[in-house]
Amino acid sequence: MIDDKLLMESAMNNNLNINNYFLTKELNNTKEEVVKIITELEEKESLQENFLLNISHDLRSHLSVILSVIQVMNSGSVSINDKKAREYIYTIKKNSLKMLRLINNLIDTNKLKNNYYTLNKKNIDIVSMIEGTVGCIDKYAKQKNIQLIFDTNEEECIMSADPSVIDRIIMNLISNAIKFTYEDTNIYVTLVIKDGFIKISIKDEGPGIPKKDQEKIFGRYYRINDIKRENSGSGMGLDLVKYLVKSHNGKIELISEENKGCEFIVTFPILIEEEKETHQINQDSRIERLEVEFSDIY
Repeated sequence: MIDDKLLMESAMNNNLNINNYFLTKELNNTKEEVVKIITELEEKESLQENFLLNISHDLRSHLSVILSVIQVMNSGSVSINDKKAREYIYTIKKNSLKMLRLINNLIDTNKLKNNYYTLNKKNIDIVSMIEGTVGCIDKYAKQKNIQLIFDTNEEECIMSADPSVIDRIIMNLISNAIKFTYEDTNIYVTLVIKDGFIKISIKDEGPGIPKKDQEKIFGRYYRINDIKRENSGSGMGLDLVKYLVKSHNGKIELISEENKGCEFIVTFPILIEEEKETHQINQDSRIERLEVEFSDIY
């Protein structure tokens, strides 16, 4: 008979429901039967993921058409004088961007999980880049009278990274901080460059995260329902951030106490690509990412 420990490890390594382990144990299956069960479960999970991805791609295509039409209307090519009509267009755009954010997160999380997300690493000045991102986000924070405070112990740090990935990590974490913290407070974005690593801290003065939720917070679809529930999203954001951080050999940790705010700390090794020039950040692509990432705030 197959060893219990080996079966447990197989189930855990393949992200299978632990109930399947106990079911298999109770049935007292042979090794061959267990392998067949695990294979079938893996295939079922793969089919589910492919189905979600196919649906997501189709939805994103339709949303792109809607957003393109709205962009033409907002550009002045079509004259819209009615105030109510402009309000409706704004509502359509805002909710379309929310859907696009959810779809993008779903697609990219699955790509990262299955190791086929393509990174486009370049040598960038990560200090300047993050400072620029914080500056772009400031207008969203001001809507809740929140002050973004940026600080760094070094004025420059050249490292190899995918600019869009770093942007999404920073935007996602600050977006969460703005959503869940109180009005008239501060959010601190602090960089510490030391001993071959860069540590990025994003700290708010909000309600904090209960101890019971802290280990689960990076799990897919997990949502905290006891703080500002009306602002909670799909529960995919931090799961995506976790995978994006890992794609750069980094780590993310949470420090929080109830009623004492949250601090997310992301740490990356400082590595440089050989024979590559320092890359300048494309502001247009950053603005597009900001519109999508902050669609549930403005």
